[in-house]
Amino acid sequence: MSSTASRLPSWFSRAVVEAALIVFAVVLGFIVNEWREDVADRHAAEIAMGRVVAEMESNIGRLEAVASYHEAVVERIQDRLAEIEAEPATGRSVLFDELPLIMPRGINAPGLTSFAWEHAQQHGHLDVLPYETVSETARVYTLQESGVEATWRQIVDLVFSGPQVMREEDITPSLRFTQIGFQELASQERFLIGQYQTVVDELRADGLGSE
Repeated sequence: MSSTASRLPSWFSRAVVEAALIVFAVVLGFIVNEWREDVADRHAAEIAMGRVVAEMESNIGRLEAVASYHEAVVERIQDRLAEIEAEPATGRSVLFDELPLIMPRGINAPGLTSFAWEHAQQHGHLDVLPYETVSETARVYTLQESGVEATWRQIVDLVFSGPQVMREEDITPSLRFTQIGFQELASQERFLIGQYQTVVDELRADGLGSE
C-alpha cells in the first residue's frame, strides 16, 4: 500500500513552504510597520510633551513675577485701610483715583499660555503615554484656567465694574473686596507654581522634556 505522501505531486511540498514563507513575510511586514508607527507616535508624543514642559516652565516664571506684585498690592491696600481707620475722613474718595496708588502696575495679568498643551492634545499622539502622565498635565492646565485666570477676570470686573469707580464715596468696602480678590489671586498663583513644578519634575523623570 503506497503512502499518502507518495500520491502528492512533487511540487506540493515546495508550494507549501513557499506559501508559508509568503504568509510569514506578510505578518512580519505588519509587525514591522506597526512597530514603526509606535516609534513615530512615541517620538511625536515626546516632542509635544517637551514643548509642554517648556511652556509650563515659562508659566512658572510669569507666575512668580506677578505673584510678588499681587502680594504687594494686598499690603498696599492694607496700609490704605489702616490710614482710613486712623482718619475716617480720608475714606471718602474716588476709587479710580486710588488705583494708581495701590496698583502702580495695574492689575498685571499673569499672561499664562496653553498653546503647547492644546497643540499636544490635537497632534501629539498622547495616547501612547501613561494615562497618569496625561491626566496630571491636563489637571494643572485646568487649574490655570478655572483658578488663576478666572480670578483675574473677576478682579477686572470688580475694579472696573461701572461708573461708580468714578464717583466719590466711602471706598472702604471696595478696597476690602479688592484686597480679598488679590489675596485669592496671589494664593492661587503660588499654589499653581507648586503644581506646575511637581508635574514638570514628574515629566522629566519620565524622560519627557529636555534638561
